[in-house]
Amino acid sequence: MATRHDFQIDDEPYSVSVDAVGGGLRVSVDGGAPVEIAAPSVTAPALLTIMRGGEPIPVYVTREGRFLRVIVEGRSFLVRPGGAAGRPRNGAGSSDPLGQILAPLAGVAVDIRVAVGDHVEAHDVVVVIEAMKMQNEVQSPLAGTVTAVPVERGVRVEKSDLLVEYTPDEE
Repeated sequence: MATRHDFQIDDEPYSVSVDAVGGGLRVSVDGGAPVEIAAPSVTAPALLTIMRGGEPIPVYVTREGRFLRVIVEGRSFLVRPGGAAGRPRNGAGSSDPLGQILAPLAGVAVDIRVAVGDHVEAHDVVVVIEAMKMQNEVQSPLAGTVTAVPVERGVRVEKSDLLVEYTPDEE
C-alpha cells in the first residue's frame, strides 16, 4: 500500500507518494509519473539509484539535523517535513487553529498515534488517514500535550474535522 508524505524542498511544498515494489520503491511527486528507486531500505546516509527512462541516476542522501540533504545530478536540495496537502505545518504556517489539529482531507482514520496526556513534538505524526488507498500522515504543527482525541480508529472523517486538541508548550 502506498503512503503519502509531504515535504518542503527549498521552501516549495511537494506531496510524495511512495510504494514498495520488488526490492525497491516507486515514487511519485505531486501526482506525476512514478520513478523507480533501487533501494531495499532507505536510511541516511545512502547512495540510491533512480531509474529515469531506463537510465540509472545516482542520488546521494544525507541527514542534516531533522532535514535531509539530497544531491542528484550536481544539484543539492534541502528536504524538510511539511504537512498534509503540501502545506507547511509549523506554528506560523499552519492553517489549523492554535491547539487544534484538523483533518486535511476526507478519509478513514486508520491509525491514532496519540492519546490524552501524551506529549508530542513538532512534526510528530498524530493520526493516519487513508483516502483513495493512500496513507496520509497528519502531523502536529507544534510541541505540546494532547488534551483530547475525538476521533476513533476506523471512523470516517471529513475535511476540517477535529482530530486532536493539544496545549502548546511554552516557548
